[in-house]
Amino acid sequence: MDELNEIERAQLCQSTIESLYEATGGLRQFPSLLKKVIATRAWERRKVGRKVIELKSLCELIVSQPVHGWGEDPSKVEAVIRDDPEALAAFREAMKHQGERTDLCTNGTEVKSVTGQTRAYSIARVQRECDPETVAAVMAGQVSPNAALVRAGVRENRQVYIPRDPAGAVAKLRRQFGDEFIRAMREAMDGR
Repeated sequence: MDELNEIERAQLCQSTIESLYEATGGLRQFPSLLKKVIATRAWERRKVGRKVIELKSLCELIVSQPVHGWGEDPSKVEAVIRDDPEALAAFREAMKHQGERTDLCTNGTEVKSVTGQTRAYSIARVQRECDPETVAAVMAGQVSPNAALVRAGVRENRQVYIPRDPAGAVAKLRRQFGDEFIRAMREAMDGR
């Protein structure tokens, strides 16, 4: 992507926040526009009217009141992009603060740090700990981040919904845990 000038960065930031509020299809565009804002770091320097606005971080763009920013809650933005793994991973990376407190934004608005079992954290963990094929499948939406982490042995699957019919139950358990688990289960049932 070519380098954007200050006016184009301002237009990109404005189009992105407007798509968040549009009821007729604009919301569909929000994740891709947000990815462009992040890729170009459009918040760093943009021109609105005659005023040049410089912000230090994506978080500052999101929480600062208009005209400086969007006046939004970062968790709301994350909720809107949760079904786009690429946007979520880019958002999470851009929201990191190197050497700063991660629980505060520049204007004092508290922001929960993204850890634990959130979708954003799971995607980042897949990128860190899984093979490239698995990462590609998660980013394409073919496999959920949680399922990828379970298959990679990084996270334990604690819930399995088993069909009532025995053949269906075996098939589900085989898909979930693999053939070795089925063999061990058979041996346990036979009392070996």
